[in-house]
Amino acid sequence: MRSTFFLLTLTSLLLTACSGPKALTKRGMELQDAGMYKQAAEMYYLALRKKRGMVDAMVGLRSAGQGYIDTQVGDFQRASLDGRRADALKLYDDMLAYRTRISSVDVDLLIPASVTNDYENHLDDHLVELDEQGHAQLESEDFAGAAETFQEIIRLDPEYKDAQSLLIIARAEPLYRQAESDLSNNAYRAAYEGLEKVLALDAAYKDATSLLEQALEEGRFNLAVLTFDSRRQNEDVALELRSGVQNGLIQSNDPFIGVVDRTQREEILAEQQLSISGISDEQVEVGEIAGARAMLTGAILMYTMETGSPLSTPRPGFRKYFKEVQDEEGKTKKVAAFAPAQYVLHSQNREVILKYELKLVSTETSQVLYSKVDEVRGGDAVEFATSLVQAGSLYPARSNGEVNRNGKSEMSHLLGARRELMPESTLRNQVLQEATRRCTRQVESFLSEYIK
Repeated sequence: MRSTFFLLTLTSLLLTACSGPKALTKRGMELQDAGMYKQAAEMYYLALRKKRGMVDAMVGLRSAGQGYIDTQVGDFQRASLDGRRADALKLYDDMLAYRTRISSVDVDLLIPASVTNDYENHLDDHLVELDEQGHAQLESEDFAGAAETFQEIIRLDPEYKDAQSLLIIARAEPLYRQAESDLSNNAYRAAYEGLEKVLALDAAYKDATSLLEQALEEGRFNLAVLTFDSRRQNEDVALELRSGVQNGLIQSNDPFIGVVDRTQREEILAEQQLSISGISDEQVEVGEIAGARAMLTGAILMYTMETGSPLSTPRPGFRKYFKEVQDEEGKTKKVAAFAPAQYVLHSQNREVILKYELKLVSTETSQVLYSKVDEVRGGDAVEFATSLVQAGSLYPARSNGEVNRNGKSEMSHLLGARRELMPESTLRNQVLQEATRRCTRQVESFLSEYIK
């Protein structure tokens, strides 16, 4: 075992030594002698990252790094002579990036001025060529290709002519055309989403703003939230749920959902005779408000709140105390002892159940578009202990009647636990809030699919 540990330690030390700046520099020299300039330069670079200013590594990096640059220069010149302009530009960009990286350890490499001049000439010619290509792609409506071309132009020269605006056209035009098609096919939501993307690219693109407003106006689904039915004793619950759902839909993030208010009665359409089970004459009147495509109504099918009887159960326990005893040498000392004690475990619970029905009915066809029955439950429970023994000294008994010495913390928690149930009003509000959230989400989810 000791032999294995020794070998592991020795291996670790050797690996650490081989990755030190001196070892890396030595390895760089070996690679450089073999003509492997890029690999050698990497060793010198790593050595200088570990120890800045190390002379041997700096001299080696300048030599090997410049050797690698010179190799790249040769490749650049060959690409230039062969007319491979794009390859030449990439080689120059690689040289520039490499020189920047090496300069981070205070070693400067040189790129010949002639190479830089050639690069600039290639770049100008390449940009002209790309610009012509991009315009041709736009004319042939190859928008994806044009976007790629103008994006490359901007990468090479962010200020080149009108590349920025042409890139926007290449990206926005196909979205705009698709949105126009969606709008003509009454796919209002798809048109709206496409036009939003167009306007994100250019807030003044063609008539995208007016088309977006048109899609929203024609596709908007206005509904009237009607009275929720209930038994007399649950009228306040129905009223709050109906009000909460209406407010939730008014604040919906879905731009296609609208809520018609009762104050718009002057816009009531001609009377319709709707024979729908569960829809009253008063509800029909509200549902006939101009622009309301559907009526959302509901019913409280059940609302109960039950509070269980409090239970109190005596439990055996032990009181910890200290007594004086004499040891074998006759010295007096205090030791822990336990005396039988008792505590009472109290518990009580309260449960609320709200069961409701939602119904969305078309004002045009009287068809029930959506119906849902759901149930929300809430509740609270308390469990605490009382005893004449103070917390910290009381321990529970195990099932075999012995002291549970590990039960002190649990016992202290029970003695200090909450003793009153949550008020009925609080539980009622919690259940109503959850029911409101669910109802709103259920209607939104249905309409997100229904409104195309």
